[in-house]
Amino acid sequence: MFLASCGGDDSDDDKPERVTFDGPRKSGRHARSTAVARVDRPIAIAIRVSGAPKQRVDVSWGLSCPKTAAGTDRASKGGGYTVTPPNVRALRLPKRKIAFCAVNAQAQLRRSGRVKVAVLASER
Repeated sequence: MFLASCGGDDSDDDKPERVTFDGPRKSGRHARSTAVARVDRPIAIAIRVSGAPKQRVDVSWGLSCPKTAAGTDRASKGGGYTVTPPNVRALRLPKRKIAFCAVNAQAQLRRSGRVKVAVLASER
């Protein structure tokens, strides 16, 4: 999966800015990594999880996207899933113009090892 916009010409002014918010790499038994981000004018947001050795990882996330910069008319949601990394999963954004989104993603190993989680985003 990749984050991009459609249409328009190929000038750099029209391309969305791609940003990555990395959480720290953690290791140990049931290691847990958390990434927190504020994404201005998002057009796409995804969560990337990596880990070693290969094992199941529990991922939880929260997304809050106010309609205005003042924070009124807020759309919030969250969830969780289990994956075997590497994995990238897109989050569904509200179908309206968004001032910004606050994103929180957490990944926790089922056994011992290393884990890292990141929030990937494309901004207008």
